[in-house]
Amino acid sequence: MAVNTQSIKCVILTLRKENVIVPNALVAEVISVKEVVETEDAPRWLLGNMSWRGEEVPLLSFEAAGGQDFPKVNLNTQAVVLYAVAKDGGVSKNPYMGLVMSGVPHVSFFSRDQIKSDIESLENTEEHPMVLQKVRINGASVSILDVDAMVAMVSGLAA
Repeated sequence: MAVNTQSIKCVILTLRKENVIVPNALVAEVISVKEVVETEDAPRWLLGNMSWRGEEVPLLSFEAAGGQDFPKVNLNTQAVVLYAVAKDGGVSKNPYMGLVMSGVPHVSFFSRDQIKSDIESLENTEEHPMVLQKVRINGASVSILDVDAMVAMVSGLAA
């Protein structure tokens, strides 16, 4: 019998009350947020735009998208810059998005056997617009970040 040794390289992002994972290939860089230019009439989850490598990048709050309060961005705020790849493989209007973090991210490799669907969490929580699925990895509850949904949320603002 052949042993499946494939593993998935992911980045675990620590947020205020939750850990989320995202494929490593979608992470451009982790940065300190210097300044955020707020946008008028923006939804709560859009904190504004930040400058990154000459690009204006929308900065999103996972917590605010889930209906939680979120403190103002300050000089200690860290963000992960994600590639905003559209579902069809094309690039969205904004090729990057920022997501505020509260802890240090780390890269991990997981096998398919280590990732299990977290049925209990799905039944006991409301849906979050940025969560693709709740899973358990080695017993710990983790959310898979829905980057497609985030791209759609940001693209929807321009429409």
